[in-house]
Amino acid sequence: MAQRVLVVDDDPDLLDLITDILMSFRYSLNVTRATDGQAAIDAIKREEFDLVLLDIRMPGMGGLEALKHIKLIAPRLPVLMITGSDSGSASEALRMGAFGYLPKPMDLRYVEHIVSLALGASQAPAHA
Repeated sequence: MAQRVLVVDDDPDLLDLITDILMSFRYSLNVTRATDGQAAIDAIKREEFDLVLLDIRMPGMGGLEALKHIKLIAPRLPVLMITGSDSGSASEALRMGAFGYLPKPMDLRYVEHIVSLALGASQAPAHA
């Protein structure tokens, strides 16, 4: 069964690029897209995902605020933050429970590597 990934970014070109990258992987992924933090939260309340790729900078509810809500709704759901050059926000996201981050511009091999790690983490059994 294909693993489910939610990609959240307000830039339609970047959403297309990330979707294309994810669809090019050797394993099958079911990709859902959202254009802002609130839409991401709504999607997570409706459906189960194995991974979220979440842009840090978005109008309205930004990625850090959305991450806070996501971790309340689905604490074990791995979230990879998408970030430009703002390493302070990426560090803050890691402190808030993000699995990792994807720097822009994206390196295809790195994206596949960290997405694979994060999807593996989502399948790991919970420790008592």
